[in-house]
Amino acid sequence: MKDQPTRRFFVVIAVFVLSLSILCFEVVLTRIFSVMLSYHFVFAIISFALLGLGLGGLLLARWRRRFQRATFAHTTTVLALSIGVSVYLMTQLPITGHAFPMEARLAIYLLLAITPFLFAGIVFAELFQRYADFSSILYGTDLLGATLGVVVAVVLLDAMGGVRAALLAGEGVAVAALVFHGAFAETRGKRLVLGKRLVFPSLVALGLLALLLLPGGLDVPVVMDANKDMSRFLNNPADDAEIVESRWSAFGRTDLVRSSQTPDQMTLFVDGAAGSAMYNLPLLLEDDQKSQHLRSHYGAYFPFFFLDEKEKETALIIGSGGGRDVVVALLGGVPSITAVEVNPDVVGLVQDYAEFNGGIYTDHPNVAVQVQEGRNYLRTTDDLYDLIMMALPITKSSRSVEGYALTENHLFTVEAFGDYLNHLTPEGRLLFVTHSNIELYRLVVLALAAFEQQGIGTQAAMQHIYTVNPGTMPTLIVKKTAFDALDIEPRHALMHDLNYDMGNFFVPYAPQEPQTTFGQLNLLGMDRMFDQILVDISTGKLPVQALITYAPFDLSPVTDDSPFFFKYTLGLPAPFPLLMLLIILVVGVWVTVMGFHRRYVRSRHPALAALSASRTMRTLLWVAFFLGIGFMLLEIALFQKLALYMPHPIFALTVLLFTLLLGTGLGSLCSALTHHRLAEVLVGAALVVAVSSFLATKLLPVVFETVLEPKLAATLFLVPVGFFLGFPFPLSIRLMSKADLAPFVDLLWGINGIASVIGSSLAMIIGITFNFTGALFLGGILYLSIALVMGWSLRNDPNLKSF
Repeated sequence: MKDQPTRRFFVVIAVFVLSLSILCFEVVLTRIFSVMLSYHFVFAIISFALLGLGLGGLLLARWRRRFQRATFAHTTTVLALSIGVSVYLMTQLPITGHAFPMEARLAIYLLLAITPFLFAGIVFAELFQRYADFSSILYGTDLLGATLGVVVAVVLLDAMGGVRAALLAGEGVAVAALVFHGAFAETRGKRLVLGKRLVFPSLVALGLLALLLLPGGLDVPVVMDANKDMSRFLNNPADDAEIVESRWSAFGRTDLVRSSQTPDQMTLFVDGAAGSAMYNLPLLLEDDQKSQHLRSHYGAYFPFFFLDEKEKETALIIGSGGGRDVVVALLGGVPSITAVEVNPDVVGLVQDYAEFNGGIYTDHPNVAVQVQEGRNYLRTTDDLYDLIMMALPITKSSRSVEGYALTENHLFTVEAFGDYLNHLTPEGRLLFVTHSNIELYRLVVLALAAFEQQGIGTQAAMQHIYTVNPGTMPTLIVKKTAFDALDIEPRHALMHDLNYDMGNFFVPYAPQEPQTTFGQLNLLGMDRMFDQILVDISTGKLPVQALITYAPFDLSPVTDDSPFFFKYTLGLPAPFPLLMLLIILVVGVWVTVMGFHRRYVRSRHPALAALSASRTMRTLLWVAFFLGIGFMLLEIALFQKLALYMPHPIFALTVLLFTLLLGTGLGSLCSALTHHRLAEVLVGAALVVAVSSFLATKLLPVVFETVLEPKLAATLFLVPVGFFLGFPFPLSIRLMSKADLAPFVDLLWGINGIASVIGSSLAMIIGITFNFTGALFLGGILYLSIALVMGWSLRNDPNLKSF
């Protein structure tokens, strides 16, 4: 057999490659599911899939009994095979249409997603069980592999798309299996035996390679879903639509779609949603009827009927997409237009199809395009604009670490409105094109909250606002200074002439009047001219808080600390009520099992008997439980709070996750230098993390807004915090080993993994219900609890004192 140092070297290499591949697969899987499903389903499936890592630890003993001769290499090979099979079935099973029930479809996707992570959990749990005394090095290597996996995932998504990136991650797992074979190969001949052992992983690697090189590749389907506009578009025979080109990147999949019914425009979709029109500008300019139709049926153009030259010198368009708002600004005669688009593939497609769209991003010297997150762009410029234009939603998909928070969340908060107002010229205007009355009402609430922060009361603020509604896509116009009655009169008259007076239509100063309408049966009826809710707010009859309290939807003002503009349901949105129920159930079972440990003295189950007999084991299992929840609370809360300061969502993913995992990995490796007083070192590290979390709730905004360049600030904060985050878990495993509890490390791994899923769900529940500062604070409380539990055990458990 190979000598111990050499074997451990091979094991470390295998763990590095395996961890890199699994983290890469996790990131890529999030992007694949983002194309296929709505973002809230993505969060649910990814959460349950990662639950497999913990369940794998709990199932290790059963796996060992069932497959006694299975080696690390065998299990890792099965893991690689499961990735290939899962990816193939996810993309090829004919279950994407209306005929297949959504619940059954989600169950199948969940099963396919969880399987690879289940096998990964088995592999990692057995590794830490067998090498418990070596856990600091293994865990550090695991985290450093995951750190590189984040970068590799971004590179692969940009280079080859979601499916091929996922399959290549499976190839990486197959390579790790081969390395495991090398680690446990015999050194005295028997080359034939070694060759036979290599057949299985080699065949799996070749199978994955065959799928990877399949001509045309495997396509990711867009499931028939209410939030997936592209699926409805493509599946409607009347539209006769087809995909012209698709591009993958770490941002997601961007599709350019055309329809024979609308030859003068094409539509860009991001992850199958949030369609953005790309007009044939030359054709539009040549056809007076078409250009007039855009002017008189798209609310964003309405203000241009009244703007003089000095009121439209500059325009900023946030989320310019296919360029519809750029076309509006060009038709409106704006001499200087800045178009900010977060998705580089959207910009690339618009630029590459310049012949069709008239070069709106390439051939107009008065149009400057910036690939950047819109809010961050405003934070980095001192320029003032006459017009800031935005159409909702921008992407309606997620780029966050947990897969739920939307890319555009920070664009629609009270603080964001303040930024917009501060970047307007004195006579400047904000133009928001919405898709529903609910969006418009919530934007009005945000605008009023932002004006209130600037010392302008509700009734006065309503004099800065009017709305137009041509029947679809109501538009909100907000002026930095108040309109006067003379400004409003001609606008009011033209709204009636152009039929912009439907639905939630409102102008200040004008009195509410009844108007005659005809119902479906041609019966004479009476209606009101303006939206009564907006009129009552403007007169003070309806306080904004009363609207928020009694509305059947969530219209409360959204803040940067809880940036969920598109959460309209009262209470928790799906899937969080179900997750909350499961959290309560799991925590209840856990507390019950731990609370009645004395009853397991005579249990035939080794783990329960050990739990009853060993105070050290009970302490370390509580530590693992708190660590799993606390780490995810901190990771997700920090990601959400710091992503605001990043220039692009992909920077947020790579910079923040990379630096946090890098610091954690380095901390774990350095914990290997601790040979005595392991429990005391664990207590110290937990206290540092707790204090850092409490300080971060107050100091992070100050540091990022006033002191340092954001990426540098993120690195300087996250690497040291991550360093101390890397100590407790490997030290817990080593304490298990020193207490002769190494056979139960798989239990500790499993509990920590399940607690991690609880932590990610709990972080989002707290962020939605309260704010992410609360999640960060609770994470600090849990690390403080770890220090207190370990400190109490040091005083009462003689075993821990001796390690």
